[in-house]
Amino acid sequence: MKKYFFSIIILFATLIFSACTKDDTMGISIQPQEDRIKVVVDTFMVASQDFHVDAISAQCYDSLSMLFGEYYSAKYGSTKADLIVQFAPPIDADFPYDSINKAEPDSLVMVMGYKAWDGAANEPFEVSVYELDNGTPDFDTQYFSDLDISQFASNNAPLLGSKIVSALDQTLGDSITGVAGYMHSVHFKFDDDYTQKLFKLVKDKVNNTNDFLRDFKGMYITTTYGQSTMLYLYGIEMRLFYHYKKSENGKDTVNVNNYINFPASKEVRVLNKITHQNIENVMNKRDSVNYIKSAGGIYPKLSLPIAKIMQHKRDSIGDKIFTINSAILSVEATEIDTTANKMFIPNVVMLIPETELDYFLKNNKIYFAGDSAAVYTSYNSTKKEYTFDVARLLNSIIRKEEKENTGIETFNLVMIPVDMISSNEVRPQKYIRAATIRSSRSERSPMRLELIYSGF
Repeated sequence: MKKYFFSIIILFATLIFSACTKDDTMGISIQPQEDRIKVVVDTFMVASQDFHVDAISAQCYDSLSMLFGEYYSAKYGSTKADLIVQFAPPIDADFPYDSINKAEPDSLVMVMGYKAWDGAANEPFEVSVYELDNGTPDFDTQYFSDLDISQFASNNAPLLGSKIVSALDQTLGDSITGVAGYMHSVHFKFDDDYTQKLFKLVKDKVNNTNDFLRDFKGMYITTTYGQSTMLYLYGIEMRLFYHYKKSENGKDTVNVNNYINFPASKEVRVLNKITHQNIENVMNKRDSVNYIKSAGGIYPKLSLPIAKIMQHKRDSIGDKIFTINSAILSVEATEIDTTANKMFIPNVVMLIPETELDYFLKNNKIYFAGDSAAVYTSYNSTKKEYTFDVARLLNSIIRKEEKENTGIETFNLVMIPVDMISSNEVRPQKYIRAATIRSSRSERSPMRLELIYSGF
């Protein structure tokens, strides 16, 4: 509170200086009591609850948004992330297949690259890949992470294979995997029949994306074993390896080996199916704390006590013109995990009005900056807390209420971990992050709103 009292001292000093004439006593004494500026310091408890957000955008745009795996926490529950993946055709690929150069397929390999993961590095999990047999995503449709897999892959979808892997490849040494920026990967090799299928599509020059997706709808990739690892994929592609014979100098014949890429690029869709198992068994079980859990999952809902603030204002400054100079909302972390496989605390969080939440989740952006009441802050690891200044928001709410007199009791905000992509683009964070925060019922240090307001 030292910084708030210091602010008050400065404010009082300024007021006294501005009120005095050459005769300081005269300058103060002639000012009517009711005309003096009054400054008030006040503290309010902020009610909160665990709030379940069952779906965020399913679209995977880049390496910040492509989850794969399953991660279980005894406190926060289980998060599972599957993928629906389309692949783009090799447009204008230099594929030698004519009467002289007859290319032949060798193998088809899917590569899932990643630079980071959460959870266990060495524990095994099983990757299973199915071919989509019901449909393929529409590029212009907005999908959400609670999507129904059956609209793309039926219960009888062809299983293309399964493979046991771990996040850290045990066959490679630290001299390779320990290099900064090293790209880890899962390689999945398909059988000869599937290799021939993709080879035929290329040979037949099916290089229009819509035609290609008609013949090859894509894949459903899931984990069927293991709950200890969540990968953050950097990219997915298929590589069709082939060879052909080439004549040189009109007489020599040499074997040429090459491959063609089928990328899961921005020209096609990659969708995340995200589920949180038994999340109702986690939420609102302890009134002294609330949980934060991304991606999706649990976002605390905070209720600012508007009616109480306005009543305190009337009791302390009456009908004076009211301005909130500072409004610091303190949200403290507790029960911080320090184990090796801990879930990291979200770095950047956003408070957004509950009325704006649906728009944000659907569009991966807030309203135009001047229209949105969203507030951001970063986690202070030294103080172990998030602090928000909501003075601008409160001033707007209270001035509107004084004008319209709607009888508002509280104003709800939702606290969401976010990725700040740019000044104009904000997304719900899709990395697995979690924190336990103290609620207003915490005996040690309750969630609170500390106001400095003035009236004149």
